[in-house]
Amino acid sequence: MTINRDSYNAIVLSSLDAETRQRVERLVNDVAAADKMDEHGGWDFGIQAVTRRRSRALNWDLYGFGSDTHSGAFLAVIQVREWTEGKRWNTVRKSYFLIGQNEDETVFAHPVSANVVHAAVRNDNDVVLACQNWIFGGDYAAMLRQGDIALIPLQKRPKSEKLSQRTMVLEESHKLVASQLAQNGHLYAKAPKLTHTPGTHPYVEGDRRWYRVVVGKRASFWNFAVPTVD
Repeated sequence: MTINRDSYNAIVLSSLDAETRQRVERLVNDVAAADKMDEHGGWDFGIQAVTRRRSRALNWDLYGFGSDTHSGAFLAVIQVREWTEGKRWNTVRKSYFLIGQNEDETVFAHPVSANVVHAAVRNDNDVVLACQNWIFGGDYAAMLRQGDIALIPLQKRPKSEKLSQRTMVLEESHKLVASQLAQNGHLYAKAPKLTHTPGTHPYVEGDRRWYRVVVGKRASFWNFAVPTVD
């Protein structure tokens, strides 16, 4: 399949085969309808009236797609763009998201860096994988992941202060249990096990080595289209 890009480096949807195009469009529609962090930040695509004389439009473009290295789930990277008509000039604002489906078939939208997206396109790299590497700050293929939390395996014990507890809750929903926990600005866990308390993601368990525990970073985003709730 030959993929064409426009002058802004977005993928031309008509250059995709019908099955892939339908998968992308269905995923975008599902994410648009999903629960968001802010009820006022829904993805209402199309043209809307702001006042009697002004309007706004919300559109999206595709920048990358592929399969998750670990789960094989279909993922896409999109730009969500707002155009607002002004009295003297028009305004265009853009946010970028990695979108996909969770293990329980709910969907997610994670804000990612525009610079990372466009650098991957320029260098002909996998846009999805580039975003995942950026989110977790390392080689995504080598990590264990549960939603927005990743476990990065280490070659040796980290130089860090041992913590007294062996259990911790991360991001209010990821319960971490380990034989040892340590910290030095980063959080480390030996023989870790992660349980997602809402049940969206299955448990993740490492072997008896040390891991660095990483909370996935999020890019800044405009409030016209906000991320989903993890």
